[in-house]
Amino acid sequence: MSIKNLAGQTIYYGLSNIVSKLLNYFLTPFYLQILTYKAVAEMNIAYAYVPFANIVLTYGMETAFFRYAKKDNENMVLSTSMISLICSTIIATILLFLLQNPVIHSNSGQLAGLLTHPESYIYLVMIMGFDALTAIPYAQLRYENRPLKYAAIRVANIITNVFFNVFFLIGVPYFYAKGYHWLPDIIGTNSQVSYIFLSNVLASGLTFVMFLPQLRKLRWVFDKVLWKDMISYSLPLIIVGMAGMVNETMDRAYFLPTYLKGTRSDQEKAIAIYSANYKLSMLINMFIQAFKLGAEPFFFKQAETDNPQRTYARIMKIFVALLCTMFLFVALYLNVWKIFLRKPFYYEGLAIVPVLLMGYIFLGIYYNLTIWFKLTNQTRAGAVITIISASLAFFLNWWWIPVMGYFGAALATTVCYLVQMIICYVWGQKYYPVAYHLPKLITYIVLAIGIYFIYNWINTTFLSPKNIYAITVGNLVLATVLFFGYLAFILRMEKKEFARLPVIGKFLR
Repeated sequence: MSIKNLAGQTIYYGLSNIVSKLLNYFLTPFYLQILTYKAVAEMNIAYAYVPFANIVLTYGMETAFFRYAKKDNENMVLSTSMISLICSTIIATILLFLLQNPVIHSNSGQLAGLLTHPESYIYLVMIMGFDALTAIPYAQLRYENRPLKYAAIRVANIITNVFFNVFFLIGVPYFYAKGYHWLPDIIGTNSQVSYIFLSNVLASGLTFVMFLPQLRKLRWVFDKVLWKDMISYSLPLIIVGMAGMVNETMDRAYFLPTYLKGTRSDQEKAIAIYSANYKLSMLINMFIQAFKLGAEPFFFKQAETDNPQRTYARIMKIFVALLCTMFLFVALYLNVWKIFLRKPFYYEGLAIVPVLLMGYIFLGIYYNLTIWFKLTNQTRAGAVITIISASLAFFLNWWWIPVMGYFGAALATTVCYLVQMIICYVWGQKYYPVAYHLPKLITYIVLAIGIYFIYNWINTTFLSPKNIYAITVGNLVLATVLFFGYLAFILRMEKKEFARLPVIGKFLR
């Protein structure tokens, strides 16, 4: 598969990711409009633990699948990994149900509202279970280059989730108020967050059902020797994922609740503001996730060709250029993107968005760099890198949150992503050297960040001194001029590369 094909697949994955993320972004202002800040904080604290559970429940099997699957043994790898996940998910789900009481009585459980609404815990465990069971079927679609089916299932999942959110949070209360008291009193019992989780359960369950025809086609066999090899390869990836999630979600799940000063109400307000603005910074994550979906199987297949390092270097250059463009697209138009926050109450946290966007640039580069330890079977190296990053995250959040509040959490996240990117690059060049175009990569990143600071200085000094996030003709014109100036620079520098890509390539020839 060529870079052009990778780009084509990334476009398909990107469109599905954009559609699903936009539908999810519809839910963000929806939640912020109808939920109290306390409920917003509870929801985000609870959801912050789900990625941790997903990492443990899937224990790196998707990556191991890509590493070991070949045309002549794809079914063996599929069935072995699927049987392994089914058995482990059943055991883990039973254990989580048995641990319900100590979890909901913990400090984090109480902050997440699980003590007052224990049904939320049941829903969360079910979400984790369904997500684990669908991990390999999703990976199979990616491996077999079937982005359209992948996109269809992803979008169906999100549409179902949105539908039930609207049904439970708007429809049911409306009909209850009209006298249909056989429906639950969602508003009166203050259980909106539980119904958000229930909506997710129904969407995840539908996804699993949609994969059943695909699973029925498997020839169910289990290869113990293959399984041991896959487990040996994948287990260090649990540490990689867990430590990575320390930066990704522990700020809301642990660091902010633990280190923020003030009363519990003050903490809930800060977490709600931080979580709402964190959603804006994840706009850039749509592109990163789309790229990962297409790139991971591509990288493993490309490793079997002559001089794959040259291809990896070219991909990194294009990827960073696009990442930096996305950074500016979000950062320069924050005064527009803030409409997703709905209430002015959340606007005070907008300052963290550019900081987190920078962090996502470093994280995206890190994802590209990790190919060296995946191809050389040195996944333990990945574990070491992320443990260092996670340890740094604990230290920086302990240091900065009491001093800077939630801005300290955002800054700590970005610094940790930068550090793990640098370590991964230096270490990788020793064992799997790739001639990345460092002068260009550094230029693109520094220039993008510099343009943002220029925009911010002009905006605060001359255009909107009272409110830098107010929407004015002046700052919109300034943002547009700077954005398209950077875009023109990138296209000029990489015209040959972009001309080879589908869709946009025909406009550059």
